[in-house]
Amino acid sequence: MQNSSYDNSIEELLNEKIFDQQEAVSTLTKSLLQSSLLKSKKKVRALFTFIGLANSGKHYLAQTLLQADKELQNIKTFNMEQYSGNVSMGMEQFSLPSISSEVVEFVRENPKSILIFEDIEKGDFQTQLALYSLFGGNEVNEIDFSQVVVIMTTTKLGSIVQRQDFKELLKTDRLQAHTYLMEKLAQEYVMVNGMKEEAFDKKLLSLLNEYTVIPFNRLSLSALIKIAARTIHEMSQHFAKDSKMEIEYSNFDKFASLLTLSLSPYINARHIIQKIPELIFTQVYEALKVTPELEGIHFDVLDEAMEFVNNVLKEQHLFIKKISQQHMRITLDWEITQENKSVTCKIKNAFYAKEKLSILTPDALHVSDIKFSDVAGQQRVKDELKEVLALLKEPDRLKQFDMTPPKGMFLYGPHGMGKKLLARAFANESDMPYIVVSGAELFDAAKIHKAYAQAFAAAPAIVLLEDIDTPGVMSGVISLMSTHPVEEELDVLNGSFESPVFTIATLSNVENIPEELSKAGRIDIRIEVPKLDMEARRFFIEEVLKKPHDKKIDVEKVVRYISGLSGNELQRIGQEAALQAARKGLKELTEEILLEQINIIKYGAKLENKQIRDIEKSMAKTAYHEAGHAVLSFFLLPDIKIEQVTVAPRSETLGFVSYHNDDYVDATSKEELFNDVCVLLAGRIAKMEKFGEEGMETGAINDLEVASMQVYAAVALFGMDDEIGYLNVSGVESAYDRKLFSRRIEERMIAWIEEAKHKTQREVKRLWPAIEAVAKRLIKKEVIDGEELKKIINRAMKKK
Repeated sequence: MQNSSYDNSIEELLNEKIFDQQEAVSTLTKSLLQSSLLKSKKKVRALFTFIGLANSGKHYLAQTLLQADKELQNIKTFNMEQYSGNVSMGMEQFSLPSISSEVVEFVRENPKSILIFEDIEKGDFQTQLALYSLFGGNEVNEIDFSQVVVIMTTTKLGSIVQRQDFKELLKTDRLQAHTYLMEKLAQEYVMVNGMKEEAFDKKLLSLLNEYTVIPFNRLSLSALIKIAARTIHEMSQHFAKDSKMEIEYSNFDKFASLLTLSLSPYINARHIIQKIPELIFTQVYEALKVTPELEGIHFDVLDEAMEFVNNVLKEQHLFIKKISQQHMRITLDWEITQENKSVTCKIKNAFYAKEKLSILTPDALHVSDIKFSDVAGQQRVKDELKEVLALLKEPDRLKQFDMTPPKGMFLYGPHGMGKKLLARAFANESDMPYIVVSGAELFDAAKIHKAYAQAFAAAPAIVLLEDIDTPGVMSGVISLMSTHPVEEELDVLNGSFESPVFTIATLSNVENIPEELSKAGRIDIRIEVPKLDMEARRFFIEEVLKKPHDKKIDVEKVVRYISGLSGNELQRIGQEAALQAARKGLKELTEEILLEQINIIKYGAKLENKQIRDIEKSMAKTAYHEAGHAVLSFFLLPDIKIEQVTVAPRSETLGFVSYHNDDYVDATSKEELFNDVCVLLAGRIAKMEKFGEEGMETGAINDLEVASMQVYAAVALFGMDDEIGYLNVSGVESAYDRKLFSRRIEERMIAWIEEAKHKTQREVKRLWPAIEAVAKRLIKKEVIDGEELKKIINRAMKKK
C-alpha cells in the first residue's frame, strides 16, 4: 500500500457490497492505511475487534476485504467454540485442537492472509492466552505475522452498540467510546457448568485495547431487501445457466421486498441468503408441475400486493410493532398462470397472519401494547404515572433543582388491583421495552443480573420486579428475597452516562418496601394502587355484559355488589356466570346468575339444605338475627352503606350483612365505636326478642368476639373510658414488661358491654316493626339489596 488512493478504492468496493456499515468500513480502511504508512512495530499488520449482533455482516466484511485488498491472498476462520475447554466430563478436552499450531501452520503457507476468530468469548482462557502470545506479548514467534490481518468477532455488547446514546458518543468522542466498550467487555461473563466466569482473559483484552474496535449496526430493512435482491439476482443467473430456462421479473424491487418480508420474524442476512432461493424454487417446482417442458418463467407482483408492500415500507415502525408486539407474520398469496411453455408466477396479495406459536421466551425483552386507557379505573394512579413519565421525557424540569431523573418506583397495593397492567402501560407510554423478574427468579442473583444486563443493552428499558414481598424458600427457610443483588445493579447504573434503566417494583403493602432499595439514588418514587373504584368496577361489568344477557339486569346494583373485588376476581365473574348459564341451558346471562357468582367469589358457595338440621327454623332465626344487625346499622351507623343482607347459608356463615368498600374510613368517634358494638349485639338480642331463650345460640360467637375487642380497644388503647381516662396501656406495658390496670380494665369492659346491651335492647324494641319486616322479607327472598332494605325499613317505620 503506497498511497491513500489505494485506500479509497478498497473503501469504495467495500461500501458497494456491504450495506449499512459505512462507519465500520471507514474505520477499517483508515486503520489499514495507518498501519501501512506508520510502519508500526506491532506483530501483525492490523488487528480488529468486530462487535455486533449475529448476522450483521461481520464475517461478510472480512470475506469482502479479501477481494478488495490485493495484498491479501487467503482467509481462514477459526470457530472459537471448538477451542473451548468447557467440554463435559470425559476425555474430549484432552483431544482439543491446538489453536497455536493451526494458526502457525496456516500462516506459514499463507503469509498474507486474514485470520478470523469467530465468537472469541467462546474460547477458553488457555486459548485466549495462546492468541495473546501469538499476536501480542514479548515472545518471539517462529512465524512472521506482519502481513496478517487478524479479526476477532463477538456478539457480546451487540445490543449496546445499537443504542443511540452510544452512537452519539462514537461520533463525538471515539476514544471514550473505545474505552467504554473495553470496560464493558471486561465485565462480561459466560456460564460454565452452572458457574459464572469472566468471558475474556485480561491479557487478551489488553491486546484488543491496543488495536481497533469496530461496532456493527443492526441491518435495516432496506439493507436486508438489498441483500435479498442481490441473492435473487445471483440465483437467477446460476439457475438460467444450469437449466437453460429463461427467468424474468417485473416489479423486481417490490418482488424482492415481499419475499424478504415473508421471512419475518426471522429476517437476517444469513436467513435471507439461505431461504430466498428456496422460496423461488418452490414456485419453480409448482410451475414445472403445471408445465413439465417449461422454457421460461416470469415473476410478477399484482396491485394488491404492491399496495401492501408500499404501506409496509412507508411505515416500517408499524411493521416492526406487528411482528414484535403482536406476533404477526406476513403471508404471500401466489397465483400461477400458464401460456404455451411459459409460466407466470404472481404474488396476488400479501397480508398479516397471527403466529400460531409465539417465539418469545419468558425472560425476553417485551414491548407492551397496553395503554393507560386499557386499564380500568385508577385515574389518580394514571395521573401520577404520567407525571413520572414527564420527568423521564423532560429531564430539564429537574435541572433547576439540581436533580437527575428518577431511577425507579414502587407500585404498592392489594393483589389484583392492576399494578402489573399499570406497569406495562407505563412501559408502553414511555416507549421502553421491559423485562420481567418474578417468582423464584427474584431469589436468583444470576437471573437479576441477566435481566439488568439485557435492559442495559437495550436501554432505555425497564426492569419489572413483580411481587417482591412474596415469600420464597432460600436454603430451606421461608423468607423474603434478598435485595442485595438489586442494590448492586442499581448502584452500578447510578453514575453512568448511558440511557436509563428504570426499575418498577410491585408489592402488596407500603410497609414491606425494603429500606435499602428506597435509599436516595435507587428507587425514588412510591405510588399506591388502591382498591378498584366504582368506575373500574363498572368497566368490568360492562365487559361481562358484552356477552348475551337479560336487558333487565340492573347494572348499578351489580356494580354495588362487586365492591372490594380485585381485577382477577372481576374477570372470573363473567367467565363463571357464562359457564353457569350454559350449564343450565340458558341463552343469556341473568341478574340472578351474576349476583350468585359474585356471592360465591366473595363469601363462598351456598350450603345444601341437608347440611342444616332444621332448615326452616334455622333460616327464620338467622333472618331475625341478620335483620337486627341490618336495621340497627341503618339507624346507628348511617354513613356506612349496606350492600346486601342475606340468610342464604354459605361455607363461612349462615347469613350476613355486607357493606360497600367505597366509603372513606376516617378516625372513629367514641359514639360510632359504641354504636358499632350495639350493632354487633343486635343479632342475638333481636333473635331473643323473637324466640326468647331459644335465641341464645352459638351463632353469635363472631359478633361477641369483635364486640369484646372493640370495647377493650376503647377502654385500654383509645382512652375513651370516662373512669380510666386518657390511657393507652399497650405502650406502658411494653416499657415495664408487666400487665397494668388488668382488673380495672376488665371491670370497665363489662360496664361498656352491659351499657351497650341495654341500649341495643331499647333500640330493638323501638325499631321492631322494621326488624320484623326485614326478617319476613329475608325468609321469603333470602337476599335483600341495600336499596331494597332502605325502602322496607322506611315503609315499616312510617306505619308505626
